[in-house]
Amino acid sequence: MNAVPPAQPASAAAPFALAAPHALATGAGDAVRAAGGNAVDAALAAAIALTVVYPHQCAVGGDLIALVALPDGRTLTVNGSGAAAAGADPGAFSGPLMPVTGARTVTVPGVVAGWATLHELAGRLPWERLFDAAVTYARDGVPTAPGVATALRQEAPLLLGDPGMREVFFPDGVPLATGAVLRQPALARSLALLAERGPKALYDGELSAGLVELLRSLGSPLTRDDLARHTTEVTEPLATVFRGEEYLTAPPNSQGLHLLQALALVERMPRDAELLGSEASLLARIFDAVTQDRDSHLADPRQVDVPVAELLGAAHLDTVAERVLGGERALGGERTASVPGAARRAQAARPSGDTVAVVAADAEGYAVSLIQSLFHSFGSGILDPGSGIVLHNRGSFFDLAPGAPNRLAGGRRPAHTLMPVLTRRDGVISGAHGTMGGKAQPQIHTHLALRLTAGDDPVRALGRPRWVIGGLGVDEPAGVASVEGSVPAEALSALVGAGYRAEVLAELDEQVGHGQVVRRREDGGFDAGTDPRSDGAVAVRLA
Repeated sequence: MNAVPPAQPASAAAPFALAAPHALATGAGDAVRAAGGNAVDAALAAAIALTVVYPHQCAVGGDLIALVALPDGRTLTVNGSGAAAAGADPGAFSGPLMPVTGARTVTVPGVVAGWATLHELAGRLPWERLFDAAVTYARDGVPTAPGVATALRQEAPLLLGDPGMREVFFPDGVPLATGAVLRQPALARSLALLAERGPKALYDGELSAGLVELLRSLGSPLTRDDLARHTTEVTEPLATVFRGEEYLTAPPNSQGLHLLQALALVERMPRDAELLGSEASLLARIFDAVTQDRDSHLADPRQVDVPVAELLGAAHLDTVAERVLGGERALGGERTASVPGAARRAQAARPSGDTVAVVAADAEGYAVSLIQSLFHSFGSGILDPGSGIVLHNRGSFFDLAPGAPNRLAGGRRPAHTLMPVLTRRDGVISGAHGTMGGKAQPQIHTHLALRLTAGDDPVRALGRPRWVIGGLGVDEPAGVASVEGSVPAEALSALVGAGYRAEVLAELDEQVGHGQVVRRREDGGFDAGTDPRSDGAVAVRLA
């Protein structure tokens, strides 16, 4: 599985940092690092473990998009998002909107192939070693994390309708509570098989046979040929400079370019933006504007012309800035941006956007921002009993409107919310950032960028009060501002005054996303932070 000649292991005491949204996943990555792995090995071990310990947010049946920096100076995008079935037909749906759950929302899961590509590009340890902790966690059981227990309670009406979900997560008909032992023996066997045989087991082996049989029995057009055709795409990232630091992210079908738009528009503001003050309305207008561009243009560039250069060009951004920031009218009163954008929303009422981020960097020059996801909480709501694999609902982000760039079509990848981020200063990777947050990820990354450039360390930046507009899920209206209870009254008033309907949340509420951050210090070491809205932990090794 490893196409890279083996290198001498770095000292386990050399500078290194890893952050992930579950402490057991961080432990899995740190153990791999201590065994001689690099930052990419550590991130992969953590990501694989997360499919066991955080099954509401990611799974073997999901997608992955990552950025990886190599010691030779290259930075690459690894796009592990999967396509719709070749036989997908938008005319097969009775309504004008995509459903959010069920078998017909399942596109080809790309995460395992994405792991393999990252390992081939940069891994040092043997492929099978990366699965050790995950197999043990699934076989022997782990305490149910608070986030998982909460999601099980919230999603019970959906999950109880699926035999596989009931068997794993609802013993005796009630959801697992925080701390209860979560055992997944079928998943343990599947992970062990992937460790032994590599991704072929999923895309052209016994796992694919079982998954396809189940999905087709539930009405999906996916075939074994669809899985066998899947490949990971490796490309160059997109980049822009924000306050002296280069921000790199994935190109379409990822929504990463819309973070770069947001940062460029913030640079055009007449003064520094205060997220938690009266300028909150200015930033909300910026987020509205980039959301409109995303909803109007984002799609699979293999089948649709996505005008990336135009959207990131000075002429377009200047026009948008004049529209949303021009004059003192931007400080209050009626909103000038039209909402919502052109994209239709899926039929759902669930306000979830479920994703995990794993970020890591080391002194050798490896760095990675790895984002993997089920999309909504527990994805499609389907768990294959034979394999223990939860399947995502990424296809729910497709549009069914004739002529829409993101219209469902055979072999087309959906527009994608996953957007890894690396930063670079003077040619050296300075940070690895990632966040859960569905369609609000560009907003959350903008929050973090403003905090970090203002001098916050990762822990403080992640712990600040947060607000987002439009929410995380595909179905949530653009005119709503989700505001944590600790956000100052001045910012809340500014958002309401700009025409947003405020939904005040608890403090440190997952509905405004949770992120992970690693930053390089001037002395060559690293700082790391995990969002207090997750169940995460960091591992930091100093020189």
